[in-house]
Amino acid sequence: MDLFWQLFVHGLLTGCLYALVGVSWGLIYATSKVFHFAHVLTLILAAYLAITVVNDFGAPLWTGFIVAAAVGGAFGAFSEVTVYRPLRRFHATQLNIFLASLGLLEAGKYTMQLIWGANQIPVNGSSAQAFQFGPISVTLNELLWLAASVALIGALFVWLNRSRTGHAIRAVATNPYLSASVGVSAEAVYVKVFVIGSAMVGVAGYLLALSHTASLEMGLIPVLAGFTATFLGGVGSLRGTVLGGLLLGLAEQLSGLFLSGEWQTVTAFSVLVLVLMLRPHGLFRLRR
Repeated sequence: MDLFWQLFVHGLLTGCLYALVGVSWGLIYATSKVFHFAHVLTLILAAYLAITVVNDFGAPLWTGFIVAAAVGGAFGAFSEVTVYRPLRRFHATQLNIFLASLGLLEAGKYTMQLIWGANQIPVNGSSAQAFQFGPISVTLNELLWLAASVALIGALFVWLNRSRTGHAIRAVATNPYLSASVGVSAEAVYVKVFVIGSAMVGVAGYLLALSHTASLEMGLIPVLAGFTATFLGGVGSLRGTVLGGLLLGLAEQLSGLFLSGEWQTVTAFSVLVLVLMLRPHGLFRLRR
């Protein structure tokens, strides 16, 4: 039972990070309908530049969160304005847009390799401090995952439901053509969701770097998990995405009771296949 509770708590904490990444990507996809696979590159780039500021300029660790959010948001806006918007104006298919996103990811990763090299980069001053709660051990970085995820997702929920811009985003996500008829610019909304979603995933990338090290491969599994959480919970349902991320984290960690570590990711994605076979629209279908 001690092992069960340890894995259960770690599953919830991992699920919080998956939920953060899933909400950040799901907001972009539900609004713009762009399968933004270059979200992986946003996570990596934001983490690397935040680490550069901390390591090379001696900035405090907390400034890395600000840098990561700013870099992520800026790169998200860049992706929308210079890549996806021209493709939409030329009536590109969803497949063409996805391939462009994949090309952006690969070109960006090779460019980063030329600048930073292929070696892993640790964050100077990051702490591996752990706290013991009975049989359960939790690291400081895992508690940061929890705090950042709850704060950012909670703030996003409130903003979407209470602000004028949030109402515009929800309107465009539901029907961009009807929204345009009442003066809501879909193009402006797309830029905003790319900035917000990319800033959130930038923070997630820095959190991962604090817990482990930064590498050019660090973004793929978390973003794939975010994709999975989005489709597991139901595209367009941010609450469903949060629940999907938590379920995914729990499935991944609790499978360690029966399977070795390399099978944990396989188990998590098997949950997705099973749920989508039973509920193709996910656990929560968006009501229009």
